[in-house]
Amino acid sequence: MSLTAYFAGEVSDITIVPVNFSYDRIMEQTLFAYEHIGVPKPKESTGGLLKALRSLNDHFGNIYVNFGTQISVKEFLKNTNLVTNESLKPASLQQLTPEQSSQVRDIADEVVVLQQNSAVATITNLLALVLMDSLMKCKALDYEELLLEVDWMMEVLRGLGASVYEKDIKKSVDRILVVHHKTVTLDRERRLRLLTGDLMEVSSDVTAKMKGHILKAETMMTAVPVIQLQIYINPMLHYILTPALVYVLVKRGSTNKDKLANDYYRLRKLLKHEFFYVERTEKDILNKAIDYCTQQHIIINNEGTLRTGDVHRLQYLLEWALLPFLTTLMLCIDVTIEMRRCEHKKVLKCVQERAEREEQHPYCLSLESAANCLQGLLATGALLRHKTDSDSVYEVVPAAMESCRQLVSSVLPEINAVWGRNNPVFELRAPLASRL
Repeated sequence: MSLTAYFAGEVSDITIVPVNFSYDRIMEQTLFAYEHIGVPKPKESTGGLLKALRSLNDHFGNIYVNFGTQISVKEFLKNTNLVTNESLKPASLQQLTPEQSSQVRDIADEVVVLQQNSAVATITNLLALVLMDSLMKCKALDYEELLLEVDWMMEVLRGLGASVYEKDIKKSVDRILVVHHKTVTLDRERRLRLLTGDLMEVSSDVTAKMKGHILKAETMMTAVPVIQLQIYINPMLHYILTPALVYVLVKRGSTNKDKLANDYYRLRKLLKHEFFYVERTEKDILNKAIDYCTQQHIIINNEGTLRTGDVHRLQYLLEWALLPFLTTLMLCIDVTIEMRRCEHKKVLKCVQERAEREEQHPYCLSLESAANCLQGLLATGALLRHKTDSDSVYEVVPAAMESCRQLVSSVLPEINAVWGRNNPVFELRAPLASRL
């Protein structure tokens, strides 16, 4: 462990520098998207290696490296006394005390927060946000509208504290359209379109290995590119999440800060495994989110009573940013209530099946997202977990689960987006049946 030398007194201090890496295009973004819906990675083979080597000739754009604020372990721990009973042992035999283990966790939490704060908003992140907004509204943007939307999104993220790398918007957009030519395109009318995936014929071998519900080929055709978009949006949600939660809580009806805070902390706990946070700093973060929402007129504070403002464009962005996560959480709640007692793998399959049947946001098909929501329900006491030899079994705690359901349903955005081929933002590929 890197901090062992410090606790053993072998060094006087350790400096930790958080580093954030951002990519214009992730090399395995399509495989990542398929993994989210339960399709396993293909086996390594000579043919696969040759195909991968050919793909290296493609254009992957830039890598952005941002160094965050460094941490002095000595200063962070405020010169805590290092002398313990373990100090009497030889360095090779020393073990961390419970207090030191807690300190290590605190340092790790701080590093993660600083690393998240160092995330750079690249042109790919901006394009993904703009394109998802376009999908939600079922409106394809022409080229000039695209440039204006990217510019607006840059200003929003800067206002939320993000570092935005891009300066020449037109040049950056033109460049990134080349980098992501397999995912997005400008059609003949120069409107921005999201390319659907290939219509896959899933082989029986792959079907047997799939971890979740067996999705329809047409579902995967449109879901995979949307999930790829979401992968590039997720790093930016670190900045968007807290004001978004404040807005959807106030949107339910006029409230005060104390009631808002109570429900805010409950939602944060439910989404804890989806969005990392440090509990001891949440009060300050909530206050900053309320201040931001007030300054931007997202909400209005009238002598302690909070109500919604009228900046509809920004409010809509905050709502749809939460949509896939709150919807997945709601699906997990409804499935577990119906089943009462169920295995982990069975819950994931049922959540996927229901998300497909109800034509929910494609990211609701993510097994990882559903698993994170189940962890949140466990953390709040709405579920109990029993370990078995083969799997975990969940048991519903009725009163706690109903309380969670009421809270989530009260803030779930009512956005009726179209996720199939009827959405005009999708550009259908030439009909080509591929085998998965």
